[in-house]
Amino acid sequence: MSHNKTNILLVRHGQTEWNQQNRIQGHQDSPLTELGKQQAKKVKQLLNKFEIQQAYVSPMQRARDTAKIILNGSSLKAKVLKDIGEINLGPWEGKTREETALSHPVEHNSFWHKPDIFNLAGAETYDQLQQRMVNGLETIFSANRNTNILVVSHWIAIKVALAFYKGIPISQLTDIKNPENGSFLCLSKEQNQVNITY
Repeated sequence: MSHNKTNILLVRHGQTEWNQQNRIQGHQDSPLTELGKQQAKKVKQLLNKFEIQQAYVSPMQRARDTAKIILNGSSLKAKVLKDIGEINLGPWEGKTREETALSHPVEHNSFWHKPDIFNLAGAETYDQLQQRMVNGLETIFSANRNTNILVVSHWIAIKVALAFYKGIPISQLTDIKNPENGSFLCLSKEQNQVNITY
């Protein structure tokens, strides 16, 4: 990677117990599964070729545990940044997708199929999430010019960031492939232009 640009290595945390159970996590948490820990170790190996000079992590424990595995053996400690946390889904957190479909059928449908109109009482909208996630990433870019930065975040948070940098509206968010547990991509910023590589 060139050092005349700033590179964010954006990782989705490893699989958790609730991921396995199709439970919605949001701001709540469940432990990494054994597979999730292995996924984090695999990312660590893949990132070994990059000289990581800084690290940031979401406040959620699943992201912090993933970052800890990736940074094991390094002197780096990940800085916790609230802005890169997952979408807050209020009353849905801890519930299965089937349960939310029964309790809030209209909101459930918009959450999965019409994200631009999703509006659940006590939860964030996709627009609100995108605003804070991009704010967090831009803060990281500004504070760490010409370096390689590890950022451990979440499924929907990463998707809305990709939509922003690709110029894709929230209404077409379903066109963006879901980042898998333990996957990473690179956001490279050079002269205010952000390029994405997978």
